[in-house]
Amino acid sequence: MTDDETKTEALSAATPPFEAARQGTEAPRPSAQPQRIEPTTPPPAPKRRSGRWFAAVAAALVVVVALAASLLWLIVRPDPAPTNEDLIRGAIGDYGTALTSGDLPALQSATCGPLSDYYRTVPPEKFAQVHQTSSDQGSIPVLESVDIVQVTNDQTAIAQVTAHLPLDPATASARTFNLLKTPEGWKVCEPPA
Repeated sequence: MTDDETKTEALSAATPPFEAARQGTEAPRPSAQPQRIEPTTPPPAPKRRSGRWFAAVAAALVVVVALAASLLWLIVRPDPAPTNEDLIRGAIGDYGTALTSGDLPALQSATCGPLSDYYRTVPPEKFAQVHQTSSDQGSIPVLESVDIVQVTNDQTAIAQVTAHLPLDPATASARTFNLLKTPEGWKVCEPPA
């Protein structure tokens, strides 16, 4: 081996590979083995969307149950108890119907006080004659409406109605009824004298 060859060999052993490449002599490159580097924190778990679906289904179920409960309540709820005003309007309506039709037993049960005494003591045949005559003459008033009801205490009331004669509806006028609450309900009564 010559001196030059020994120098070149010593030089290439001491020269890093990139220097050797610059000088035109190339040494074999060392190859690095792949290494796995572990992460410092664990990767986040993949998001699961089943929670959203579960919440949506649960919310829809709650809405359906609420609608069903509301519908059931509307169907089976008890009707509110009628008020005194409702009962008074009904009593006046019953009285007006009985008066127009000449139903003596209904008039007896729809009235109290002196008015009731009259209907209870008049013979049915005489009442039928008087009713027929009054009906023929058109003097039995027809109730159009109950306009105002004023309950003065829990036992008495005054109601204003609009009524007209059957032969002349243009004669409509306001009339007043006095009512008394009895154990059987509200009844049309004449005020005590």
